[in-house]
Amino acid sequence: MSSEYALTLAQVISARYVNNGLHTPFADPLTAARRLAGIQAQILPAAGLALWNRAPAFSANHLDDLLYQKRSLVRIWGQRGTLHLYPTTDWPLIYAMQAGRATYWEREAVHNGWNMTEYEAFITHVAHLLYEYETLGRSDLRRLLAMIDQHHLSGWGGVFAILNRRGLACHAAPRNGEARMAHRLRWVPELEWAPPDTETANTELLRRYLAAFGPATLTDMAWWRGRTQVEIKHWLKLLGDQAVRVQIDGQSAWWLQEQLDRLSDLPQPAELPPRLLGRFDPLLLATRDKRWLIDDACYKRVWRPAGHIEATIVLGGRIVGTWRYDWQGTKLIVTLRPFEPLPASLRSRLATLAASVAEHFAAPLGDCRWETTV
Repeated sequence: MSSEYALTLAQVISARYVNNGLHTPFADPLTAARRLAGIQAQILPAAGLALWNRAPAFSANHLDDLLYQKRSLVRIWGQRGTLHLYPTTDWPLIYAMQAGRATYWEREAVHNGWNMTEYEAFITHVAHLLYEYETLGRSDLRRLLAMIDQHHLSGWGGVFAILNRRGLACHAAPRNGEARMAHRLRWVPELEWAPPDTETANTELLRRYLAAFGPATLTDMAWWRGRTQVEIKHWLKLLGDQAVRVQIDGQSAWWLQEQLDRLSDLPQPAELPPRLLGRFDPLLLATRDKRWLIDDACYKRVWRPAGHIEATIVLGGRIVGTWRYDWQGTKLIVTLRPFEPLPASLRSRLATLAASVAEHFAAPLGDCRWETTV
């Protein structure tokens, strides 16, 4: 098949939906997290909804169990410097893809002229404390370290993000509303730590991205990864014959040959099941250009100020509205806001999904409300 194969928009929509586990769910949440190259988890309940949409009978309690009891999922900073869920066995890979790159806080320390010998000694000391206590929160560091600079305690990571980048720390279960971090050697002492080289790690991450979210342009890939197009081109080259060029409406993009070979198996967009995607869903974060996913006129109803991304109603592989859930005592209230009126048959299917959202949170559905958006 020619590397310049021309794809239709319908094929692109269907491929991304299917390869995201939104047509046929993945076998389990660990497979989902691996196949999607991580699930963004700045907001943990939203990450849980991403897995609920992609793994059978997945619940919020199941997420807590996988993260904090079985510890087969790990929450660490990954692509774009944002928190993601990964299979714990992928932790060495995620470490390797960032190895040797200074964090924002380390760059700031250099910029501000800090004594880097003392700074490294401080980082090492915190690592020792984290190992000694197994988990620590920012309040613990304030208690244990006199006159600690608030720079180290940033809610966006601080010294804990540095230890994460060095493969030593991950998120543990919160306590009294405070985020806590754990030392890898105490949290998952049995984890085999044999990171690949950085080139291999980044090439594998790009392969997973193309398998889940391709076809994609260089702009899309660089945006998702948070790296330069020069680096993306280099990793594409390392993929060799696995990566091929395609055309989408005359625009050059890249995909995997194995995906092109399965093109005839894709369903039509009209055959794709409806979904209630949570905030910051991986599908919405996959590409810089969103026109395949939503009409331009509706874009700002989903991508909001300050980087917020709404939960969305998806029909036929495209966004047709937003939704939200709220707690009313122990009950869950789900509010659906389609951009345009929907037929009764679709409203019924979406109401059923709303009830499933409540089930995910182990709560009774108090009400499913419909609102008109402006």
